[in-house]
Amino acid sequence: MRLADLVPDKDLGAAGGVEITGVTADSRDVRPGYLFAALPGTRVDGARFIPQALSAGAAAILAGTAAELPQEIDRPVVRDADPHGRLARIAARFAGRQPETVVAVTGTAGKTSVAAFTRQIFSQAGHRAASLGTLGVVTDEGTDYGSLTTPDPVHLHQKLSVLANDGVTHLALEASSHGIDQRRLDGVAIRAAAFTNIGRDHLDYHPTVEAYLAAKLRLFETLLPEDGAVVVDPLSPGGDAVARVAAERGLRLLTVGRSGAALRLLECRPTTSGQTVSIEAAGRVYDLTIPLLGGFQVDNALLSACLAIAVGVPASEALAALESLEGAPGRLELVARTADGAPVFVDYAHKPDALKTVLETLREITDGRLIVVFGAGGDRDRGKRSLMGEVAAAGADVVIVTDDNPRTEEPAAIRTEILAAAPGAQEIGDRREAIRTAIASMGPGDVCVVAGKGHETGQIFGTQTHPFSDADEVREAVGLVSDAAAKPAAPLWTIGAIAQATGGRLTGSDGAVTGISIDTRTLAPGDAFFAIKGDRFDGHAFVSAAYEAGASVAVVSAPVDRPEARAAIEVGDVLQAMGDVGRAARARSQAKVVAVTGSVGKTGTKEALRRALSATGPTHASSASHNNHWGVPLTLSRLSQQDAFGVFEIGMNHAGEITPLTRMVRPHVAVVTTVGPVHIEFFDSVEDIARAKAEIFLGLEPGGVAVVNGDDAITSILIDEAGKAGVDRIVRFGSGADADVRLIACDESAGGSDVTADVFGREIRYRVGAPGRHSAMNSLAVLAAVDLVGADVEKGAAELADLEAGAGRGLQSEIAVPGGTIRLIDDAFNANPSSMRAAFEVLARTPVEPEAKRVAVLGDMFELGDEAPRYHRELSDALQAADIDLVFCAGPLMRNLYDALPGALRGAHADTAADLVEPVRAALTAGDAVLVKGSKASKMTEVVAALTEHAASPSRHQPQG
Repeated sequence: MRLADLVPDKDLGAAGGVEITGVTADSRDVRPGYLFAALPGTRVDGARFIPQALSAGAAAILAGTAAELPQEIDRPVVRDADPHGRLARIAARFAGRQPETVVAVTGTAGKTSVAAFTRQIFSQAGHRAASLGTLGVVTDEGTDYGSLTTPDPVHLHQKLSVLANDGVTHLALEASSHGIDQRRLDGVAIRAAAFTNIGRDHLDYHPTVEAYLAAKLRLFETLLPEDGAVVVDPLSPGGDAVARVAAERGLRLLTVGRSGAALRLLECRPTTSGQTVSIEAAGRVYDLTIPLLGGFQVDNALLSACLAIAVGVPASEALAALESLEGAPGRLELVARTADGAPVFVDYAHKPDALKTVLETLREITDGRLIVVFGAGGDRDRGKRSLMGEVAAAGADVVIVTDDNPRTEEPAAIRTEILAAAPGAQEIGDRREAIRTAIASMGPGDVCVVAGKGHETGQIFGTQTHPFSDADEVREAVGLVSDAAAKPAAPLWTIGAIAQATGGRLTGSDGAVTGISIDTRTLAPGDAFFAIKGDRFDGHAFVSAAYEAGASVAVVSAPVDRPEARAAIEVGDVLQAMGDVGRAARARSQAKVVAVTGSVGKTGTKEALRRALSATGPTHASSASHNNHWGVPLTLSRLSQQDAFGVFEIGMNHAGEITPLTRMVRPHVAVVTTVGPVHIEFFDSVEDIARAKAEIFLGLEPGGVAVVNGDDAITSILIDEAGKAGVDRIVRFGSGADADVRLIACDESAGGSDVTADVFGREIRYRVGAPGRHSAMNSLAVLAAVDLVGADVEKGAAELADLEAGAGRGLQSEIAVPGGTIRLIDDAFNANPSSMRAAFEVLARTPVEPEAKRVAVLGDMFELGDEAPRYHRELSDALQAADIDLVFCAGPLMRNLYDALPGALRGAHADTAADLVEPVRAALTAGDAVLVKGSKASKMTEVVAALTEHAASPSRHQPQG
């Protein structure tokens, strides 16, 4: 097509004869003969890419009137004051045909449903119809899923041309505020337009709700032709503004709703499966049954019917079609029912008003409890998060806050903003687990809705989209609950089995044991209580409290008073007995077992393995850092016969401590994360620490595999020790070329890392929710282990997007201060030279406001022996390399670091963490990021508590959506 045909209103002279073979606004898509539209954007100016477009063969350029072109151009340049609108009109001319009848709908909520309903009405009236929007292109033949409510103009008009050529004559189009504002719909011949409502949305794009409404009004002010029709409920929010525009332009106005002139709603009566309505049209009353829940769906149906009427469908046919409407996917969609008949819905509601409407609708059919599972999207309007929390708390009986699409934000930060306005809500970051928890809790009469994502088939973490469907997860969860109800789970143990495993003397009756406990504060009814003698407490003093809390049996080493209905097992040594139960659990188990040790990263790697393996089957792991002489047998004793996988963290302070624990666990895979000068006070060298860590290989099952960090300086020692232990297969993970599981790329951000890895020759892309390169590196060990025990690596990798740092282990918080917020990184649980350096890297990558500071508040590192002063001093170089702006130190050992720092980096030194609080607080200003880290005994948690508790308005969250 000639350039002159694409811009007929401009006199181009001889340049008008240039043949144009394609149109694009992306320089990467330019081919010889293309017109390249150099559009100004919010982040980049397309004029910068004109040289690339010309090199690729662009035949002409479209640019703004004021655009600064980078060079003299020897090809035609079309200048326009509104280049976005011009591109849309050029794209329309280049594509050619459109469906004969196009109607559009805009508004905050209901666009997708109105478009879908209108398409169905057109089809019922005998027209070949389609809808286009959030769900992609939908025709009677199927769906072509898309990602934007309103595609860019080039792709939009390509779609319209294809539809027209395929015989589609009637199209219902969703018109988003972005699409209208960015001129994507200019060039579409719209015959009628409807308005649903206005609410709070997209305030990350529009500065105010008023600006948001103004963008939508452009559909009626500019895009709709003089003979077009406007359809609106004048009583809907914003409806009066639309009606005014129609009146001012003299457009044909068709109103619907309770005060509607075209379609008046006389009565609406909800039922358990829909609603019956009476509608007046042209003096005639129609009594209909609409098979959709919610008064808002009646509003949508009326708008749809009136749009069809506006372009020639007889009112009787349009209204009759309402009785066979099918809801749009993910719009209050009834996905499943539990065995008790309790319904579970999925809805796209991701705005406060929409969520409120959904909950009000479902409340009408709820006899029991109304349960809602929802979150909020990242990189979007933050102001609506607390509003959604308020709506959920007010409208539902049970609220579970989970992750939506966190994108590049820290998922737990988003959840915390919601939770602040939803007291009593549960927080379950993993959306799959949140859905399963909600459905497992349902009883007869309950109703559950999973809100926010609707039809979407992916969940966005960072810049990657991972497969995830609310509807599929609901169906699977209902199936799991049904299976569990059909087959009651066997108890963890019986009292008799524990007596047999321990060789103890049983008094009392046999019975079920549902758990193992050593702490009456967390003991659950049915647990076996092991009265362990510790350094500070003797568990025998708490046996009575254990029975009162519901313990079915107490394992003791001395006679105790017991209730008649409870049992006791007397043994020689209670800790040894618990180990015997652990060994019995391992002996009866068919689970594949992974054991993890290392100087840094044990707990995080254990949690990552728990998540990754759970994607394949039931997985058991300790809920805390139970990695010592009592924690490992406690965790092992809780391994059930139903578990497919077990993950055990094993720690040590001295040589010889790991050997009995690994021989108890008998892992199939043993992982050593990294080795550093941790607990070196008890060793002669780091090499000796490596040999102590390598004891984990002594417990490997025949054919077991050792997984070691190939990037560690002491890797050769681990490999040698594994060989001495008789290990035939050793797997390396790391960034080196010889790694079996190799890091290819790692794009780090404050909210996590996007990772590309080679896992035994297979390239996998995934996101790690916990921040820091060290977390990405440990994820390689995780995927190695997942593969080695036969679990699904791709599913496991997808689960790592939900990985979060815990309190004291890297938890990040937004803390309100005068003038804004600061970012607090709470890493105060433990510290050693290796973990300090890793934490500095996280702080270095944490974004701060312009002119703001990155501040490190550091406490003593213990168990470093005679070399402790040197290890502290050497942190100075790492802090400078990380571009940390200010450093505060607490404790006598940290004085060595403070004195080694350049003067400009010195904040203050204090003898204790408590003495450091005020200097730190005085130095922090809005926009700063602050890391608090030290060994547990340095009590740096006091600094964290002070910063959090005395903030203007604290907003806690974790990094992961």
